[in-house]
Amino acid sequence: MFKSLLSLTSSALENLAGALRDGALSRELNVYTLSQITGSNASDVFECLTKLQNSGMTSDHIAFVIEAISTKARTVKEPSDLFELVLSGPAVAGVPTRDTSATILSMVESAEKDIMLVGYVLHRIKPLFGRIAERMNLVPMLGTKIFIDIPRKHGDTSLSQEIIRRFVADFVNEHWPFHPRPELYYDKRSLENDPLHRSSLHAKCVVVDRRLALITSANLTEAAQERNIELGIEIRHEPTAERICRYFEGLVQNGILVKYFLSG
Repeated sequence: MFKSLLSLTSSALENLAGALRDGALSRELNVYTLSQITGSNASDVFECLTKLQNSGMTSDHIAFVIEAISTKARTVKEPSDLFELVLSGPAVAGVPTRDTSATILSMVESAEKDIMLVGYVLHRIKPLFGRIAERMNLVPMLGTKIFIDIPRKHGDTSLSQEIIRRFVADFVNEHWPFHPRPELYYDKRSLENDPLHRSSLHAKCVVVDRRLALITSANLTEAAQERNIELGIEIRHEPTAERICRYFEGLVQNGILVKYFLSG
C-alpha cells in the first residue's frame, strides 16, 4: 500500500505532509492538489491516502507517517553512491569499464588504518605489493593482512610444514621482498592429506579501513589485474566492509585460518 509513497522524493513527502497537516489537503483529499505535489504518482498516492483515512487515520496521523518516511528517505543513499561495477577487459561500445588494478591501487592510496587482501593465487604481483609496502612506510600505523590459499597439490605427500615453508620462501622472495611485512594467513584445511577433507580459500576481495571493499573475480595475479576479463563490485558501505572483516577475523579466532609469522 505504501509503494506510491516510497517512490516519492523526500522533498515531495515533506510537502505532502505539510498539505495534509494544515494545507490544501487537511480538509479533503483531491487528485488535483496531489498532482501538484506528487506529479504523475497522484492517482496512486490518492488511493493510498484514501485507504489510510478509511482505516480511521486522521490527516494529522497520515502526515506524521509521511514525515517518518521522509526522514528515512533522506538517510538512504543512491545505489550509485554505494556500489560501482569494476569491469576489466576489452572495451565494448557504450559500456563503461574500470580497470581492476587501478581500482585496487586507488583503494590502497586512500588507506589510513588497515588493508585486507584475500586471494586464491599469487603470480607476478610484486608491483601491487610494492605499492602497498610504500603506503605502509608512509603511514606507519597502517597494517596489512593477506589471506591466501596454500594448497597441497595433487600427489604431494610432503609434510604440511614443508609445503608452508616453500610457499613462504616464494612469497618473500618473489612477491613481497619489501619492508615492512604484512600479516599472512592461510586455511589449514587446504593442507589436509585426504582430498575428501581438503578445501580451498577461494575468495577474492580487498577491504580498506573497514569502510571500503572490492569483491572481485580477479586473483592476485598480473593477468587478472591487467589483462583478463574480470568482474567485481566496489562497495562503499561501511557495515558491509565491516562484516567482511569480522568474518575473516572470526575464522582466525576459531582456528580455521592460521597466521604465519613472517620474519622482518
